[in-house]
Amino acid sequence: MMVEPEPGPLGLIVVVAKAPRVGKVKTRLCPPLTPAQAATLYTGFLLDTVEVALKVPGVKVMAVCPTPQDAQQLGHILPAAVGYLVQDNPGLTAALTGGFEKGLAAGYSKVFCISSDNPTLPGNYLEEALQALDTTEVALGPTEDGGYYLIGARQVYPFLFNDMTWSTATVFEETVNRATRNGLQVKILPGWYDLDTIVDLGRFRAELSSSDGRAAPHTRQALALICNGD
Repeated sequence: MMVEPEPGPLGLIVVVAKAPRVGKVKTRLCPPLTPAQAATLYTGFLLDTVEVALKVPGVKVMAVCPTPQDAQQLGHILPAAVGYLVQDNPGLTAALTGGFEKGLAAGYSKVFCISSDNPTLPGNYLEEALQALDTTEVALGPTEDGGYYLIGARQVYPFLFNDMTWSTATVFEETVNRATRNGLQVKILPGWYDLDTIVDLGRFRAELSSSDGRAAPHTRQALALICNGD
């Protein structure tokens, strides 16, 4: 069942998400993973990312999805507290623009769009972004590959997304340049990393093995299933 936006006291965190269909998610991990294993892993990423977002005080969490079918399938996977937005058009530009437009139109004063590929992202980065928008127009969390894991604002700025060449090493730099050229102040958050390649996954597994065992529990379970051949 579709859940309509409900304005929260502080803001809205929008997770850019897809249904974990085999062959449609985390394809850059295949090989060595099979498409089914990649879908299992993506489910873990998404669940952990959403749970990090849900722990931020005073915000609503929603997922923006490419199609109503994606939203329906995710409704059987994600916690009941999560709401859903469906993109008007395909692609990341439409996902980000739609997340801001629909969130702000629903009455939220601050909107943040985040990636679903950061299951160990520290929750205090999201809280810092929320606080930053009290005094600045845009909050941006860079990733090591040149993109960003978070963008937040109190208004929709389509020029930050239109005609962007996504999945390149210049996305973060270009976004900052576009913002400053248009007179916007940008708060740059601490950097983090995406989980897109098998090298990223190796680093991530090393991070999990050295942690206290509480980080990214759903991704840990997914990795265990993959290692056991399920």
